[in-house]
Amino acid sequence: MNNKESIFESVKKALKNFENIKKCIQGLYEILKITIPPDNIYFQIGQDNIEALYQNFIELMINESGTKQFLEKLKRSGVDLDISLDSLSKNI
Repeated sequence: MNNKESIFESVKKALKNFENIKKCIQGLYEILKITIPPDNIYFQIGQDNIEALYQNFIELMINESGTKQFLEKLKRSGVDLDISLDSLSKNI
């Protein structure tokens, strides 16, 4: 695979990942709407957190140089990227 094909595949994968993340965030919001009445404080807190998650994700994606530097430091540090969600944690 030449460099142009590699870049194309990388961009294609990134776009797919971005779309999957958007769908997951939208899914979380839909679950929140189904399970908790909109006037409930937990709904409002959950909605605020979902919106903050999406906003921070977009800002991270836009900050290309900062994101590259962060990823380089992350690779060197050996930090565990697994996010424990009680017993529902999945190994990525």
